[in-house]
Amino acid sequence: MAQKRSTSGRKNSTTRRRSSSSSSSSRKSSSRASFASAPSSTFIDYFHAFSKTRAFAPVAAVVILTVLILLDLLIAWNNYDRFFKILGFELLIAGIIWVIGLVLSFGESSPSSGE
Repeated sequence: MAQKRSTSGRKNSTTRRRSSSSSSSSRKSSSRASFASAPSSTFIDYFHAFSKTRAFAPVAAVVILTVLILLDLLIAWNNYDRFFKILGFELLIAGIIWVIGLVLSFGESSPSSGE
């Protein structure tokens, strides 16, 4: 009789496991539905909202300059002469681009209508 009890006990335990797993799957499906309906904010949403503020231009400039200087240091491999040559070359290119943009902006300005 001891063997019959153990086999019947095993059957009961498997049926209990099955019933508990089916109830947990129904819980999972109901929780998935509640999460799907909730609005979620992503990094893109925050970045888009931040890009519309007045602080975006200075923060973006600082981040870009920091990345460029760190890349220059990485390329130079602690050779400071090479670092300053690269940095000078980048500043020269940025100055030329700025002057070209300034000259082009003068051409776009419309003459005053009062004259």
